[in-house]
Amino acid sequence: MTNSYSLSRNNKIVFFHGLNNNQDCFGPLIRHFKELGFETELIVLPGHGKNRKEAKDIKEAIGIFDQKMKTLKDKPYYAIAFSHGALYLQLWLEKNQEHKPIKQILLAPALYINRQKIIERALKILPSFFAIKSLSPKPFRRYEIMNAWEYNILVQGMLIYQKVRGKFRIPTKVFIDPKDELVDAFALRNHLENVEFVERKYLKKGLGCHHIIFHPDYFEEAHWREFTRKLESFLVND
Repeated sequence: MTNSYSLSRNNKIVFFHGLNNNQDCFGPLIRHFKELGFETELIVLPGHGKNRKEAKDIKEAIGIFDQKMKTLKDKPYYAIAFSHGALYLQLWLEKNQEHKPIKQILLAPALYINRQKIIERALKILPSFFAIKSLSPKPFRRYEIMNAWEYNILVQGMLIYQKVRGKFRIPTKVFIDPKDELVDAFALRNHLENVEFVERKYLKKGLGCHHIIFHPDYFEEAHWREFTRKLESFLVND
């Protein structure tokens, strides 16, 4: 077993948040790994920084994400990516294997979603500016209201991934709650390797709570410790 402190001198963990997440939502998980001695970094997704409208379609969004990833070219790193962030990362890896992470952990990756065909059809009909109230838990929310074009970037990226998907080219572990309200957990398990279901029968926090798999408030204390140990073990073991 490799010691996490020795690894941290050479490598860091890069975190990728999800759609409409604020920049503080990964705070507890980032602090957890900092306390283990890892250097950390958070990649802010397109449209989640100072300029919400910097990308109005998937092509622009991928281009902006590529620019953000250029900061990682000079140092080895691990990746922990959630939901839409995991999707961006997989699309990026299709063309950037030379700068790939050593390992990646995908948390509820938005590669397949529930009611996908219905959502696809709805987004083709709705005007791009159509306002949709965000169902993301308030403490993690970047915006109160989302627009149809923002959801369409997610769906169009997902469709690209599903056309080009192959086996993971780096060591990968996927964690998802089987009751996830957005991501199709069973499609992930059917299409991907190393998918582990994280069941939380005690979770009763309302709509969208099962999608949140990165924060201790959505776990019982002992279960959170067990979960973070699994993340650590995957990253630091050869």
